[in-house]
Amino acid sequence: MASQLRSDPESVIAACSRLIADGAKPAAERGRALSVRGSGYYYTKRWTLAAQDYDAAIALLPTDEELLLSRSSTALRLGDGTLGRSLIEKVLTLNPSNPDAMWRVGAGYEDAGDYRTAIRFYAMALTIAPRNQYALLFSSTSNQGLRRFDEALKTADALVGLGPDEINLKPYFDYQGNRLDFYFIALKNRARIHWMLGHLDRAEQDLNAAVTYRRSAMSLTARGHLLTYTPGREQQAFADLQEAKSLGSEQYETFFDLGLILAKRQQFREALAEFDRAAGIFPPSGEAVRMRALMHRELGETDLAFDDMIQAVTTEESALKKTVVALRTAGYWRSSEAPDQLTPDFKDAIRACMLDKLCK
Repeated sequence: MASQLRSDPESVIAACSRLIADGAKPAAERGRALSVRGSGYYYTKRWTLAAQDYDAAIALLPTDEELLLSRSSTALRLGDGTLGRSLIEKVLTLNPSNPDAMWRVGAGYEDAGDYRTAIRFYAMALTIAPRNQYALLFSSTSNQGLRRFDEALKTADALVGLGPDEINLKPYFDYQGNRLDFYFIALKNRARIHWMLGHLDRAEQDLNAAVTYRRSAMSLTARGHLLTYTPGREQQAFADLQEAKSLGSEQYETFFDLGLILAKRQQFREALAEFDRAAGIFPPSGEAVRMRALMHRELGETDLAFDDMIQAVTTEESALKKTVVALRTAGYWRSSEAPDQLTPDFKDAIRACMLDKLCK
């Protein structure tokens, strides 16, 4: 059933619906069908329907730990953190040694920036289940948050070492609820650590492996992103990103990195189109809007450049900081700090910068 959920969730939903409608079926069997159909809805991002099915299933199977954790995940997707956490606590009351509940507690701490506490919970989960995919991944990401890259690499190696078949026994969902290949996520995570350690060749090896494993918009974007920032690899980066785009990529990095390469080649109109596409991808990126402003400036479109730069500095802190540095370097702003609000003087400084192509 798990493999069918991955490949064809709609058929699973239909089959479970027929079973649920059969009033002659035992309560436990209908409860399991409701749970599986809920997972089908979860896989297809219909979280309200998933929650309804999980609630109905819990009424029939009140101590099913996996079901309770599935409902917890759905609550978190729907923004109900209180319910999500209470269900995790309920599972730990039923079974204090449930590793999937433990790593979820750790994930809550990681989201709050408390990496040390998160790592303790991941370690507890891994003591019980050393091959738990999520505990390995999140232990790695929390150690990265602490810049303990050697420790991060250990769990990253262990995760990749499970191989694609075992890793993908668990589904991986990104922050938007899109289901991604877990093995690709593992390779990308390890590549990021190698990059941070300065092991560019090893980072590229992991992303080459990702492309070989599954040549997709995501794997090509990941490799193209790395190569964009690797000296002397611009041509291959551009080829990877263009192929990712042709495969229907909806990733921010695809378009932002293409924009960077095109801008470097002084193809400003084409770069503008790529930054415009990047700026439209959720969540909104002030950095993409800032780069779009700079392309408008290169093309002599001063008013559009000014409007975009105002939007950029009010959208993202990093865009604001970069703009203040540019303004100070060019002599249009004296303070080392940005104002708390868009003052007339700050707007005038930005407008002057948008008239000056050397203001960077």
